[in-house]
Amino acid sequence: MTSWSDRNAELDRERSGREIASLWDADPGSLRLVNDNINIVYRFEVCGRGMFLKVCAAANRSITEQRAAAEYLRHLASNGAEVCAPVLSRNGRLIEEFWEGGNVFLGWVTDEVPGRVISLDAPTVAEFRAWGVALGKMHRAAESYVPSPELTYLTWKNLWDQTRDGMDREDSEPVWEEYEQLTPWLVSLPETSAVYGLTHTDIRTENAVWDGAQVRIIDFDEPVYHWYASDIMRPFLEFARLPADRFDPLFDAFLAGYRAVREFPDTWVEELPLFARMKNLGFYWWISVNSTKKGDRYAEWLEGIRVRFGATRLRLD
Repeated sequence: MTSWSDRNAELDRERSGREIASLWDADPGSLRLVNDNINIVYRFEVCGRGMFLKVCAAANRSITEQRAAAEYLRHLASNGAEVCAPVLSRNGRLIEEFWEGGNVFLGWVTDEVPGRVISLDAPTVAEFRAWGVALGKMHRAAESYVPSPELTYLTWKNLWDQTRDGMDREDSEPVWEEYEQLTPWLVSLPETSAVYGLTHTDIRTENAVWDGAQVRIIDFDEPVYHWYASDIMRPFLEFARLPADRFDPLFDAFLAGYRAVREFPDTWVEELPLFARMKNLGFYWWISVNSTKKGDRYAEWLEGIRVRFGATRLRLD
């Protein structure tokens, strides 16, 4: 069975990367490979302006899937969201096709966001308030997004079913108990436009860039229809082990920033621990299927989530 890495292997990283980047008029000699995963990611410059090129085999992610992410991001950027804006090629296209060895590769480009990612080691109140503002603006813009009929997106139900199907009942009884406790709550939540829409789903520190004044959100590969509260909860999973005297000011600042641009009632704040538990199970599934990612660091991370939000203790093996 051909894997995504086998399909991507057909691309000549250096020569083909230059040819694809030239469709965006890359400055000669500026192309640099920065990531080589399901997306092959390059940084390059156009007249000194930094940009990022993502290339992926169409057999891994179809042009419709790529369009779904790119067009959502373009809508956000055009409606006041602080995000990495997509850039049209010199042909006026959002996505370009590139053929190599009988295989189709797809490339699209976003602006480089200035600054550094949110600090994991020494997060500040200023960063978190700006992060909340950025997410509030993103959700506000998302409310008006109406995708083209041919574009489809995953929903929380797809992710929840994926979690269920990836668990072994005999080996993970505590996990099943948690799943069965959360399912009725999820099914009961309203899916109105004020509280539910197309979300980022992975608002972690590596996807939030702070320039000293504002935060911009990056990496929109797989937007999912979900409750906006799930995005609001996500940043705090990485900080779950902070003591309350450090955690609470960050949380309060984030929420204040978000509420400065978009409403978020206290009734939904009360639901955040349950969203943390839902995400917790998703991490459990992801770690289980990516065995090379198991280890003490991930065990400690998940334990921190459970400690802070009071989720049921889950085994990692």
